[in-house]
Amino acid sequence: MNILFDARWIRTDAPSDGLSRYSSSLIHELAKRDDINLTILIYDKAQLGQLPEVAYLMANNPAQLYREFFIARLINPHHFDIVYSPSFFMGSYGRRYRLVLTIHDLIFFTYQTPPQWLAWDIRLKWRLFHSSLWPMRRFLNSADAVATVSQTARQELAERRMTRRPVSIVSNAVAHSFRDNSPADHASSRHVVYMGAFTPYKNAECLIQAIAQLPGMILDLCSKIPAKRRQQLEAFIAQCGVSDRVIIHDGVSDQQYRQLLRSARCLATASRAEGFGLPIIEAQHAGVPVVCSDTPIFREVGGEGALYFDPRSPAHAAAQIERLADPELSRQMIRQGLQNTNRYSWAKSAEQVVAICHHVRGQQPHRQQTDAPLDGCR
Repeated sequence: MNILFDARWIRTDAPSDGLSRYSSSLIHELAKRDDINLTILIYDKAQLGQLPEVAYLMANNPAQLYREFFIARLINPHHFDIVYSPSFFMGSYGRRYRLVLTIHDLIFFTYQTPPQWLAWDIRLKWRLFHSSLWPMRRFLNSADAVATVSQTARQELAERRMTRRPVSIVSNAVAHSFRDNSPADHASSRHVVYMGAFTPYKNAECLIQAIAQLPGMILDLCSKIPAKRRQQLEAFIAQCGVSDRVIIHDGVSDQQYRQLLRSARCLATASRAEGFGLPIIEAQHAGVPVVCSDTPIFREVGGEGALYFDPRSPAHAAAQIERLADPELSRQMIRQGLQNTNRYSWAKSAEQVVAICHHVRGQQPHRQQTDAPLDGCR
């Protein structure tokens, strides 16, 4: 079975970005298999630096909308059985192959207001695209099958009637490199780690307010942050009186991230919505307690290996962080977290990808418009 995996969503400037990590991890696992022929689709050869040595096909940046709508004209001559995309956004007009698209969540249809630090033209496109569900439905129904990352996300897709296509789960997972079996005294640590974006629904302000209620505790904000958003947060941090206890790292390497986790009391996230919540299982896999929002997706992903709080209540978040100063409770959360992460592995997720591809391979493509082929790669 010849599979083309769309790797164009891998960011060279932020390899720890959620979609980048999801894509590259699946590709690494799929490349190990001898029951498929794997080719990757890229638009920048710098993306190859994060990927195994496999065949590749050059294409356009998916942000180039006109070229994206007709990308099948580039792919058709190569006679792939399946094209698998880790995103829902991929052109399909005139395709002569089976297509699997992925939708991670519907967050931006719930939180439609674009972040104010984005350029005006991006904010305009954001509002136009997320003002209605029909563009998303149009993309998903153009595929032969749809993947998502959690049962919670699949349920929401069904409730909103987002697609007529079968929806399967291809979970996130965590790299083995995050496992650290060496002993560490997390209960006595004064550090709390946050890894995630700084869009409003991520609710980073809640964690800052929680730290303000925990004298002596330090919050490490690990992710890259846009300059305008950083200015907003720094003003809020100063307003809360914790400028000396909130560290904005503005991006860390995987090694630095693991070191911060190892020396932390816990990883915390106050997000109001997620498609999965990868940092939760990364922390659990590393043997670090987790404190997170009490939401359906975090309950699904974190299981019994986390303490939960109301994301509207910084006081509740602070109380749960404070509870982990108890060494026995800290060790209990670590044990339960490690047990929980056994449910997830990239090898299992790659197996899910192959199972979906086998299923759709025997079907007729749902869209079979024809057009003139182009010669070779661009």
